[in-house]
Amino acid sequence: MDKVLEKLDLIEQKQSEKVDAVKSEILDLVTTSIETAKTESADAIAALEAKVASIGTPALIKRETSIRQGVNRMVREQLADFHKAGKQLEKEIKLFESEDQYDAYIREAKMMALEASALTGSGTDKGGRTAYDPVFVALRLANPLRGVSRTVATDGSQYQFRVKTGNAGAQWGYGIQNNGAKTTENTNIWQINLKDVNAQFPIRTAALDDIDGLEANVVDDMLAEFAQTEAISMIQNNDQSGDGTTVSTGGADGLRGLNQYGGEAGTYAGGSVTTAAFGTSGTGATSGLADLATYDQIVTNGDVVGAANVQYKDVVNFIYSLPQQYWTPDAKLLISPTFLAQIRGLTDDNGTPVFERMDPLVYDGIVGRVLGFDVVVNKYLDNPSGVTATGSDATSLYPAYFADWSRFHTIVDRLSMVLRRYDQTLPGYITFFGEKRLASSVRDPFAGVRYRSTATANKS
Repeated sequence: MDKVLEKLDLIEQKQSEKVDAVKSEILDLVTTSIETAKTESADAIAALEAKVASIGTPALIKRETSIRQGVNRMVREQLADFHKAGKQLEKEIKLFESEDQYDAYIREAKMMALEASALTGSGTDKGGRTAYDPVFVALRLANPLRGVSRTVATDGSQYQFRVKTGNAGAQWGYGIQNNGAKTTENTNIWQINLKDVNAQFPIRTAALDDIDGLEANVVDDMLAEFAQTEAISMIQNNDQSGDGTTVSTGGADGLRGLNQYGGEAGTYAGGSVTTAAFGTSGTGATSGLADLATYDQIVTNGDVVGAANVQYKDVVNFIYSLPQQYWTPDAKLLISPTFLAQIRGLTDDNGTPVFERMDPLVYDGIVGRVLGFDVVVNKYLDNPSGVTATGSDATSLYPAYFADWSRFHTIVDRLSMVLRRYDQTLPGYITFFGEKRLASSVRDPFAGVRYRSTATANKS
């Protein structure tokens, strides 16, 4: 039995020695393989680094597109989104992502011009590209009534105003006044058709391709021109006479201008003011033409061009002609720049400016305030003497209005404005078409007063 156990131990010992030998061989083989792989990888990396180092770096790497092309593409994308939007009145177009991009845009143009000039000379038609500013449009005075007048919107072609007039007939006493005097409670309505202002103009496709930012700027300027056109119509137009083809302010096709309303005294009476009244009730073309309270300057300017007979007392009388209940934060003086200059030029017996002495120039700019009320300058109002803002003769000139504009005047806008771009209308051209519908009306004639500087004005 002992011999058997000895033989088994001997066999087990030999097997263990063989296993250890195999393990040792495998470990040596793995270690050798790893070291070989490391060496080969290091050699490959070194060879790759040598090849990369041997490649020459180019002097200039050019982009596929220039900054100019990128700016143009951005504008085209914004315009495409604007055309697809149905109810936007205007669109602010972003030309540059940042000031750095704008600077790079200008530098790119200058660099291309300098590089070409170095090769082929400089000057017109000598080669190279001329550096230029992006396209811009001259500033326009749009519509000063926007922002002061009450504005409402409609999706129809007509708009109706309704107002309560008169009194309920309140009386003193403990008993209910069933048998009191008849009340004057009443309502009044008037209806106005929305008018249309539109424009269409073609631009050569070559111009749109060659002039950076042209499309965005012509659209922006068209919207500003619309505002300018509506502004003069809101002041000067008479919608009861003329037609749009012969009257610059629109005539029957234009808006109901403030100067169209009656209410002034038939005979000029310096220093006096008339009384306001609502117009007739109804839906006809003449309904709603109210009478406006009108103050006559103490000394008329007559028919003398450039006459300035306004006095400080005129300004006080004019401001105080507005009923006290309308002395609200929305009460503002709408005034011709010429008339404002005449008021600011008023001096006392010592030659000291009246308004500078009484109301020091603590406000920024040249407008300031008059007797504590804000001033809105509107060049579309009449000059205080000579001829009207449209250059025509007049029997009365109104260089200023003072009103609680949130109650006095209303602008009615259509909910949407048409802005289209036609590519196929005229070969070689892109045709733009814009169309806007709106109306305007005096809403509460008692909320404003008008200044009349002359009862006779002509060019002679």
